Amino acid sequence: MARIAAIDYGLKRIGLAISDARGVIAFPLDTVAGGPAAIEHIKKGFGEKLAEIEEIVVGFPLLMSGKEGEMTLLVKKFAEELEKALHIPVRLLDERLSSKLAEQSLRELDLSRKERSRKVDTTAAVMLLQTYLDQKSFRKP
Repeated sequence: MARIAAIDYGLKRIGLAISDARGVIAFPLDTVAGGPAAIEHIKKGFGEKLAEIEEIVVGFPLLMSGKEGEMTLLVKKFAEELEKALHIPVRLLDERLSSKLAEQSLRELDLSRKERSRKVDTTAAVMLLQTYLDQKSFRKP
């Protein structure tokens, strides 16, 4: 069975997560650099697992009001470019508060600030993916 991946997109860092083969549990994968070569970094971050991915979920950073802001426009453009480059369907999923929740969860683990900073992006990607997987399984008949 194919896997589903998630991306927590940022201009500096991008968190990657991937599901198990059954599409039930999300696992952290890697944090890669953002910037102009983001898609190449993502390809390398997924590595051999890229061939197994049937769908990618990208966090869509709506404003708390539900409206789109400057970053949502950048993420839309990124998602379109990613879909064209990888030939894998890309879905946008509301990620309001996902990075904050990830950071809060990591604080509870008693990690140093430096350790939290290294893990927050993949943790946010895992939370995003697990939310998507849970929604998907809830909708199954």
